Amino acid sequence: MGLVPWYMRVAHLVPPDVAHSLARYALSAPSPGPLIDEGLEVELAGLRLPNPIGLAAGYDKDGYLYPAFSRWGMGFYVVGSITAFRRRPLRRPRLYRPRDGLWMLNAFGLPSEGVISVARRLNGLGERPRVPIFASLAGFSLEEFSILIRAADALPQVSAIELNISCPLFDDPAGMEELAELSSGLTRKPSFIKLSPRHSRVLEEAAGIAEGHGLGITVYNTIPVRSGALGAGRGGMSGLPLYRMMLSAVARIRSVSDRVPLMAVGGIFTGSQALAALEAGADAVQSLTAVAFRGPLAFRAMSEELLAAMRERGYSSVSEARASRVSAVLRAPRGPRSATPPRAAIPSPPRGPA
Repeated sequence: MGLVPWYMRVAHLVPPDVAHSLARYALSAPSPGPLIDEGLEVELAGLRLPNPIGLAAGYDKDGYLYPAFSRWGMGFYVVGSITAFRRRPLRRPRLYRPRDGLWMLNAFGLPSEGVISVARRLNGLGERPRVPIFASLAGFSLEEFSILIRAADALPQVSAIELNISCPLFDDPAGMEELAELSSGLTRKPSFIKLSPRHSRVLEEAAGIAEGHGLGITVYNTIPVRSGALGAGRGGMSGLPLYRMMLSAVARIRSVSDRVPLMAVGGIFTGSQALAALEAGADAVQSLTAVAFRGPLAFRAMSEELLAAMRERGYSSVSEARASRVSAVLRAPRGPRSATPPRAAIPSPPRGPA
């Protein structure tokens, strides 16, 4: 059937903004459930997860989809990013999907119903959700992050917190230090600072700050781009172009800290790619763009592929794979050849709608 199943190829015939909206209805279909195997179980910052592959932030921004989508096999589920107050999305088109290549552009602009509305929705799930919920929080000041962290800390449904530092205020080590100090003082829940490629120059410093305050790190958020294909004229690139950048970031962080909890996200479409990130030193991985290409079965499929790849390499558990600490940047699979963007590791965004 190939990496992209036939029904997703059909879905790609409609504009991506429309396909994104329609996909939500498909999630109510019967699901195969998660792959249960003790070899896939993993510990992340003291949390026990059924498998190490989670849904990344951005797909379910306000928690509406959790009751349906959490049945589809992910090991954890990131809701958000959640903002302190209501934010409207940027103008359409907000998504661009190429005719070939496993990458996308998006420019939603961190839309959110606001933390009060999202907290009420999550609170209605009961105290023991079927899949651990991580809350992605996006603040534009320390005051906003304080509001968000306090709210997430008070919700029993939230197992961990991810701090999305999209605001330039937190780009330098001094800003990260202030945020890390704030977070560690407000919550004991596992918390992660989510970095983007623009933080590449301060990766080692960020690792030291996180470890010093008992926080973890997530690498990477999307690549900032400008494109006439997006209504806002700018946005973020996700998918395969991030993959090797992410692996390099994981290796760099592990070169200075073996203790900081670490999640890898960016260009992971297969179980073999997930294994490479784990071998590089990630404790868990996230994926989102894979859903846009492989459909809602992506997490179950990646879990099966990960288990098969582990057995092929002689690992009996994810912890063994992580402990191997191989040079994943050199050995990592590049993904399907047909999926690699042509002529460049990072494709040039289109100047206008295709």
